[in-house]
Amino acid sequence: MVCTDGPEGIGLLAGCLSTYSSVPQVLKCWRLGDTEAISKRMFSVRAFGLVLWTVYGFAVGSVPVLVFSALSLVLSATILTLKIKGSRTQRASDAC
Repeated sequence: MVCTDGPEGIGLLAGCLSTYSSVPQVLKCWRLGDTEAISKRMFSVRAFGLVLWTVYGFAVGSVPVLVFSALSLVLSATILTLKIKGSRTQRASDAC
């Protein structure tokens, strides 16, 4: 059973809120395919930082850090993948 009192409870709540805040962006990119305003560099750095946070969460045994870093990594990687895919599609259509 996971303790939800004190610092771990705050970590779980913070993780829920910060991870949930990325969901609308992922859905918009997924549905509309519009990633023009997305920075590849920023999402690459963010994804790498989230990999490090996930490793850190595992190393120190922090469930909130581990779980929500991994979830945020999946969301950021999804946006980054859509951005890269969109950039390639845009370049191909510009060439025609």
